[in-house]
Formats: sequence, structure tokens, C-alpha cells
Amino acid sequence: MISVKYRQFAPHSYIAINGEKFMLSTGMYKNSNGVIAFRIFAPYTHSLSVQCTDTGKNYKLSKGDSGWFEGILPDFSEGTRYLLIKNENDYFPDPSSHYQPEGPHAPSQVAFPIKVKDSSWRGISISDAIIYELHLGTFSPEGNLKGALKRIPYLKDLGINVIELMPLAEFPGERNWGYDGTYLFALSRNYGTYQDLHDFIKEAHQNGIAVILDVVFNHFGPEGNYSEKLAPFTKKAATPWGAQINFDGKNSSGIRNYFLECTRYWLEDAGLDGFRMDAISVIFDDSIPNILKEITDLAKSIGKVENRTIMMIAEHLRNEGFVTDENYLGYDSQWCDDLNYAVYSWLYPQNFRHYRDFGKFEDIELSLKEGFCYNGTRYNSVFNNYMGESGKTISPVQIVMHIQNHDQVGNRPDGSRIISVMGKKRALLAAMTLFVSPYVPMLFMGEEYGEKSPFLFFEDFGDSRLIKAVQRGRKNEFSFVAGYEPESPHEKNTFLKSKLQWLPENEDPAISEPSQEILFFYKQLIKLKKNGIIGSHNRKQCLISSFPDTGVITITSSYTITVLNFGARNVNGRDYGVNNNNSIILSTIPNRTGMTDKLFVPGFSGSIFKK
Repeated sequence: MISVKYRQFAPHSYIAINGEKFMLSTGMYKNSNGVIAFRIFAPYTHSLSVQCTDTGKNYKLSKGDSGWFEGILPDFSEGTRYLLIKNENDYFPDPSSHYQPEGPHAPSQVAFPIKVKDSSWRGISISDAIIYELHLGTFSPEGNLKGALKRIPYLKDLGINVIELMPLAEFPGERNWGYDGTYLFALSRNYGTYQDLHDFIKEAHQNGIAVILDVVFNHFGPEGNYSEKLAPFTKKAATPWGAQINFDGKNSSGIRNYFLECTRYWLEDAGLDGFRMDAISVIFDDSIPNILKEITDLAKSIGKVENRTIMMIAEHLRNEGFVTDENYLGYDSQWCDDLNYAVYSWLYPQNFRHYRDFGKFEDIELSLKEGFCYNGTRYNSVFNNYMGESGKTISPVQIVMHIQNHDQVGNRPDGSRIISVMGKKRALLAAMTLFVSPYVPMLFMGEEYGEKSPFLFFEDFGDSRLIKAVQRGRKNEFSFVAGYEPESPHEKNTFLKSKLQWLPENEDPAISEPSQEILFFYKQLIKLKKNGIIGSHNRKQCLISSFPDTGVITITSSYTITVLNFGARNVNGRDYGVNNNNSIILSTIPNRTGMTDKLFVPGFSGSIFKK
């Protein structure tokens, strides 16, 4: 490893190519006159050209210093399809392509994002965030941006103010979770056009909703990655999903530029409101500053220039405070799965993956009080090591919690959601626990009305060996279930089973009466959280008490007393500070709201009482 101080990436730097002015970095650009230029990092290449596949004409790029090739292509315009030619005989798509209309192995296409013009939009602060994670392919019948756009008014009515889109980068075939992307600048053709993305963001902003993007900067997908033809984008060290990105080895400066420019592209050119960054714990960089710090600094600088909030969330999952420390990586918040593990394992004991490290009542108390259960004193049987540090000094707003997400559902043997695993009663208790906690809440699409369709792992690779390897991998992962044969990730029906079933093609969601009940419950939880009635991010205003003998946890705010009964027996609210003057604001048991004469809290239920 080498340790070198790289220059800070400037979001508004320009260079001149043949007298024309262009944004500095890597990839394809269009200047104010509509002229197209390329700047590509290819240090091991003798010559590099761009071929217009429509005309067959080749345009040779000039080789500059430090392995960069650049040039203007006056005949190119939006819609032009092209290939790169390395050393005059190796033809392949552009790894910095903005669009792949026929998939990852076909010619690239000149395309650019269309930024929403709305000077009044200021974004959403992490302290106000109610996050909704969704997968475009399964969220609507259409499975694309146009289909999801139709549901934005529904999400506004629900109370959502941050949509987290699972990855959009181009991938092989017609369906994928998104974590096998190979063109990080390219909106997948399966999800629509840049006009569709513009319209989606515009509609979201008009409804007071920010749109953040889940980005995968830790590896490339296993099919359709042509970046290695140009530069050493990866190194031998592995992640669970492939080779690590080369952020600090030989010829890594242009690779760092690629990912920094990708950050600028989605936040500045496309106008997205931030990132959820996938598995940053397997992004390794010995440089100073670290690439992750450069990315968060760049994001904040864009927000400052544009006078709007850019939200940066890390999936680190090692429970370490440096992730959100301003002096280190500087993310606004980080994902934490510990509340999910603690609540899930108590309400429905299981013995696989991280769940086997949980199952005690004290785990729920610890996750509510400190955020991190993996706090340096607990052994992580998945990583075979002690992990994490105390969360006492980390602000609750710097931790995003959930009771289910794409991983925690999709990596169950049958892709079951919480309501299918443990039933409505316990599922609503888990949801109430999430929202009365002091942390930032995140929902996974469909949980707000009790969707019971699974969310299975699916792909549509073209390589038969890869398809078989994925099937074997899934079977091995669930080998703890005797005789279990997982649904084939490659079969289209696996994808279709994972679609939300409540969203018909007409305008009004055809939600059943029980689902309407759950939906109303979630709306009330979100409203109470947004209004500061429950779940204050200030721990001093969110006092947590635990009663192990009865399995009860109470959370007291300035306005409410919440009694969470994780035991099987009914308890009397009077034993936990509630009296006849405290009416029920919301209960996990229907038809109890407003009652004062029944202060008992049934087993495996919760009630929020007005002080």
C-alpha cells in the first residue's frame, strides 16, 4: 500500500481541450455549446479511439500526461452510439458510459442527465428524515421510474420525506437487485430514460420528498465490466462480491477521479439529494485523505454551492463512530442492523446469521439506549471477531434503524417479510419500537401496509457458469436448513414473486381492510415521529426504562409514555407510570385509541399514552 496525499476534487473545475472549455475529471462531457468531448484514463494503452457505430467513423483521442486520453468529437450528439477502440483492434463499450440502450455488452450511447430546475428546493435534513427504501423493478407493475412516479403522492400521504432508491446502475439482463452494476454512470435501461429520472425527482421534490441513491463503490458486478481494459480498477484483494477497487495502488489516481466524478455526476448533474453508500467497510484506502472522506467532502461542497442539503448515509455495519465523525469520514448517518436483530430474535427466535448472536431481552434495551449492541464486548459469529464500540457518545440522528430492509428480507431462506414470519401483532410491536426509538427510521417498501409477498434474490445474467455459481452460492448460504432448495435467482418468476402485490394499474391502491388498518397505524406513527411527539433524537427527551421480569420497556418523552410489552402476559399500565388521565394515542391493537378505562397492555403489543 502507498500513502499519498491526493488533491481535493473540485466540483467546479474546468480544462480546455483544443480551445473548448470542459468540466475536469473523467468520462464524457458536453460543454455549453453542446460540443461532446471525452477524457479517459488508460495508462497501459498505446492508442485510444472512439468509433461512431452509426457511421463507422473513428476519432483518435490524444494521449496526454499521466495516462489520460482526451479529445473533441464534433460529430457526436445525444443519441449517438459508440465503442472505444484500444490499440486499434480491441473494441468494447465505454466503462464511463452514461447509457447502455442494449445492455452492458453492446455499444454505449451519448446521454446526459436533465437536472430539475427548482431554486426553492432545499432538501431534507437527516434529523427530519423518514426514509423509504424501494427497488424500482418490484415497486410497481411497470417496474420502472414512470411506475414509481405514480406512487409519489401515496408516499407523501404516508408521511415519507426521503426515498432511497436501490442501485440504478446498468446491469446484465432485465432484472437485478442492483448490486451487480458495471456502468456506474449509466442509468439502467430497464428503469427508463434520463427524462424519466428528471420527472421522478421533480415530482418527489414537489411533494416535499428528497431522493437519495444507493451506490455501490466497493466492487463491480461479475458480468459486463470492461474497466480493466483501460486501467487497474481492481486489485487482488477480495470483497464478498468480487475484487476490491484500487483506490491506493499503482495508477489509482485516475480511478479515484472516476469515483469522485461519478459522485459529482449523480449529485450535481442529475440533482439527486444524496447517497446511501453500500458496504463502505470493504472500501480500503491507505491514502490521505481517504477516498470516502473525499466523497463526503465533495457532496457537502456541492450542497453548499447549490444551497441545498445533500444527505450522505453509510452502510458500514461495524458500529464505529469514526464513520460519522466530522474529522474522519463525515457521513451524516450510518445504517445499524442491531435493533432489527434484537427485536426480531426476541419476538421470533432464530439461529442463523447475525440473529444467533441475539435473543436476550437486554439486547432490545441496549439497542434502544445506545444503538450499538455489537459494541466491542460482543462476539460477532459471522465475522468471527469482536466488533464495534459503544454507541453512547454517538448522536441518535447519526444512526439509521429499521426492522427490515432489502438485505434482512432478501437474505432469509424464503425471502419472508417480518409480518409473514411472526404475524401482524408482533410485527406492529416491532414497528412501534422503531418509531419511538431516538434513531432515524427507515421502512422497506410495502411494510407499511403489511405486504406479504417475499423479496427474493434475483438476477438475469447471460453467463451460464455464473448463473450456476449464484444458485450454488445461495444453496450453500442456507445450508443450515436441511434439504432446502432456494428459488432459482435466475428464473423470471422469482423476480415476479418479489413484486409488491397491492399496487394495481389503476390509480387507487386496492388495499384490503386489514392492510388499511396497518397503513393507518404506520401513518400515525410517522406523524407522531415527524411532529416530535415520539422518538426524539435527543436522548435526554427519550428516556428508556426496562423491566426484565415482565418483558416491558417504557419510553417517556415530553408528551407521551410508551409501554412496549415484549412479554406474553397482559400488563397494567398503572405499574409503568400510566394513569386514568393518560388516554391512548396509538396502540398496536386496533380500536383502543382514545380509551382511558383500559390501561392494560396485552402481551406482545404496545401503546402510546398521552401524558
